[in-house]
Amino acid sequence: MLYEEAKFLGEILHSMDPDDVFPLCNLGSSHDDLVKVRQPWIDEFIFKPARDKGYEVLNVDLKQNPGVDLVGDVTDPEFMKQLKEIGFKSVICSNLLEHVPTENISEICNSLQEFIPKDGYLFISGPYKFPYHPDPIDTMFRPNVEAFAEYFPNTSLVDGKIITSNDHRAPLELVKNVARIFMPFYKPSEWLFYPRQIPWLFRNYKATCLVLKN
Repeated sequence: MLYEEAKFLGEILHSMDPDDVFPLCNLGSSHDDLVKVRQPWIDEFIFKPARDKGYEVLNVDLKQNPGVDLVGDVTDPEFMKQLKEIGFKSVICSNLLEHVPTENISEICNSLQEFIPKDGYLFISGPYKFPYHPDPIDTMFRPNVEAFAEYFPNTSLVDGKIITSNDHRAPLELVKNVARIFMPFYKPSEWLFYPRQIPWLFRNYKATCLVLKN
C-alpha cells in the first residue's frame, strides 16, 4: 500500500463512528512484516490508531503467516459462514484483486458485500498506475474509481479518489532500486521481471481508493 493511499483510507476510516467500523476485517493482510517493517505507514495510519483505542481488527489471509488471525478463502461457503458469525462491521481490502484470476474478481467482490451487514463499510484500494508485480500473479487489473465501483453494485460510493505517491522515489528507495538492476543473482526469479519496473523509477505511482457503504 502506498503512503498516500494508507493516509487517505486511514483518515476516512478513523473519522467515522467506531461503532460503524469495528470489528474490522483486514482481508489479504499478508505477513505482519509488511505493515510494520516494509510499509510501516500502513500500521501508522490504519491499524495502530485502532489498536491504541482497543478496537477489534482481525487479519484474514489465504496463508498462515505471522500476524494472520484467520486463514481461509472468501469464496468458500464454510469460511464465509465463519466470517458472518464474527459480526464484522466493515472490511478493508487493499491491493489484493490484481493478484487473483480475472474470472474470480467479481465473486470475491460479491463475497465482501455479503459478509458485511447493511450500512457497513468497505474500504477498497488497488493499483491504477503501477508496475507489474506478481504475487504470485498480477493480472494488471488497474480500474479507475468508476470502473472499480461497478464491481460492488449493491453499495453506494461514499468517497473515491485516485491518489499519487512517490514512495519508491525517496532517496534510499531509489538507491536500492537502482542497485537491484545489477544483482540478478539475488532472488533471480524476481529479478526476471524487474526490467519491466525500471521505467517506473522515473514515474509516479497511482492507486485507486474507494469507500463504499453497503
